[in-house]
Amino acid sequence: MKEKYLKFIFFIVATAIAIYFTYPEDLTNSQKMSYFTSYLTTLELTLGGITIGIILGSILAFVRFLEIKPINFIIDEYIDIIRGTPLLIQLMIFAFIIFATFSNNLLAGIVALGLNSSAYVAEIVRSGINSVDKGQMEAARAMGLGYYDSMKSIILPQAVKNILPALANEFISLFKETSVVGMVAIFDLTMFSKSLQSTLFTTQPILFAAVIYYVSVKLFSYLAKRLEARLNKND
Repeated sequence: MKEKYLKFIFFIVATAIAIYFTYPEDLTNSQKMSYFTSYLTTLELTLGGITIGIILGSILAFVRFLEIKPINFIIDEYIDIIRGTPLLIQLMIFAFIIFATFSNNLLAGIVALGLNSSAYVAEIVRSGINSVDKGQMEAARAMGLGYYDSMKSIILPQAVKNILPALANEFISLFKETSVVGMVAIFDLTMFSKSLQSTLFTTQPILFAAVIYYVSVKLFSYLAKRLEARLNKND
């Protein structure tokens, strides 16, 4: 317990010092509001991306368990393509080709991040389900339960303990990966900080953005650990 308090105090002190030395002093009210808006854009990209990733990734994972070879081949190739190409390239494809007629690239950013995340979520869900002893499914089917009911009532409740913490980590990774969207003119936190740096002729905005990312990830990591501890409480 004492160690936790020491870590918390260190975090508060380190953050306070970092903010003191990196916060741009000459910001106008509109620039301060833009800082807040850019952070909300980063959160919107993260939440939108992880939502698409969880829904599509879970569907892909469950379909793979049906063991239909042609479909599994397509899913495996999709995952390989997404994981084998840079996120920035995928983002440009959606922004400059698929959604080229849209004036705002925010939707392209959300979709690109979501599809990228879905490949990793599919593996997270698959691994979580595979972590459950195969005898559980066999026992459920022997009791007369169908595949869907066996998954819903027997397998998933046990797999969720491994899946949820991993999904929380995927959320944190996606939050940091949103920093590339500035390449397609989306004013997220990173892009706005870079723009502000050019306006104020100081590196403070970029350093302050790093502090914001650090504090946010620290908070998300704490919530993820609390979730994991709660899931493991009855083990």
